[in-house]
Amino acid sequence: MWGQSGDHGSMSAPVAPAVLAGLLGEGWRRPGASAHALADALRGLVVDGRLAVRTRVPSERALAPQLGVSRGTVSRAYDRLRGDGYLVSARGAGSWLTLPAGAGPGAPPPVFGGAPARALDLTIAALPAPEPLLGECAARAATALSRYSAMLGCAPAGVGELREAIAARFTERGAPTTADHVLVTAGAQHALHLLLSLLTTPGERVLVDAPSYPRTLSAVRGARARAVPVPLGASGWDVAAWDAAARAVGPRLGLTIPDFHNPTGLTMSAGDRAALAATAARSGMLLVADETNAELRLDGPAMPAPVAASDPGGAVVTIGSMSKSAWGGLRIGWIRAAPRLIRELAAARADVDLAGPVLEQLVAVELLARWDEVLASRRALLRPRRDALVSALAEHAPAWTCRRPRGGLSAWVRLPSPVATRLAAAAAHAGVHITPGPSFTTDGTFEHHIRLPYTRPPDDLARAVQTLSQLATRVGGATAVEDDPAPAAI
Repeated sequence: MWGQSGDHGSMSAPVAPAVLAGLLGEGWRRPGASAHALADALRGLVVDGRLAVRTRVPSERALAPQLGVSRGTVSRAYDRLRGDGYLVSARGAGSWLTLPAGAGPGAPPPVFGGAPARALDLTIAALPAPEPLLGECAARAATALSRYSAMLGCAPAGVGELREAIAARFTERGAPTTADHVLVTAGAQHALHLLLSLLTTPGERVLVDAPSYPRTLSAVRGARARAVPVPLGASGWDVAAWDAAARAVGPRLGLTIPDFHNPTGLTMSAGDRAALAATAARSGMLLVADETNAELRLDGPAMPAPVAASDPGGAVVTIGSMSKSAWGGLRIGWIRAAPRLIRELAAARADVDLAGPVLEQLVAVELLARWDEVLASRRALLRPRRDALVSALAEHAPAWTCRRPRGGLSAWVRLPSPVATRLAAAAAHAGVHITPGPSFTTDGTFEHHIRLPYTRPPDDLARAVQTLSQLATRVGGATAVEDDPAPAAI
């Protein structure tokens, strides 16, 4: 609060008024509640990671004309954020964004009306562990650990057995691979951070999908690189736009999610995979394909071969993880790349964690030996939940449109009105936490969209959709059927 000095020596760089206005977009504006709406939109920026915690915000005097509102409106919005614990101010240091206790991941359910509410967190798309498979594999891995106890236990590129098993799976899927092409990481996000730290410099531009996974965008920001969005169309990737962007920008990296894209659910065609791989090779860009969802096909046509199958020259780097197909608590991921790059990455990770835990890697070896069983258990769990979400949308929000997902963990839902940020804020107060469309962009667009995972039980999904549809009418989103319910865009 004002007058409290605190520790503000490590604040992030201030955000310029024009930049903040761009991040806020127009979705928060509505008559009669502009201060509250502005506060909700600012809160969304920090909660979603679009603005870093401890970012200094512009003064009320500087921000008001940029937004076209009164100074009093900005002042009331800031006061509300201070009261809720999302803004701290100190004389002589300005005001900066923060997170109150309990606002981060794993926070306890919020309290509404004096009693704990049964909160539904739909911001995380993840599944419980595949039991009893995981327990059985963990027991076998514990026994196998004795084979490694006489060794030093530090393998920067990963345990050989696991690298061979991952390579074999790539080969089965159509991309011939050896263990020398594989680096084991602590999940796909760790893999992405390693690549960005080794291959980019501050200010360098990186091509990304638009929309894109929020943690992909935050990783680019964390590397102090600049994300250059390449829009996805209603039917998928615009390979001509990627080619034009690669020629214009000259990036060293491009990041895409070709399989059950997060958030849109789209899957890249075999032809587009070959075309993007050719663009990468021609332009000197490394194309990083995030395959985290690649093996979560629920129905529909067979999946194309990995993007790497179209690239014999090493222009495509693949990252993957067990967090979606197996369990998020098993922090095992990988990078598939040319052997030379794998050696460079293994050397670079020494500054971070030296190597991964051997026991967890041996659990992953056991799971891969029974991978078809793992995937069958995931599909059996996900199909009825996916169908429950689609049915709930048809019943409670018939004007909301989305493709019926054929795989992955979530649906990309289009709202009739651009109210995603306001809906997410209202839903949070009602105990339903969702991720609005602007979280998946660099510029605050996609206010017509929300992402809804179908990883919760069917009853939870039905309750969440019913609550959201009721709240949408209060914040300006229709729920009645329109004449043409087909989405105009993604």
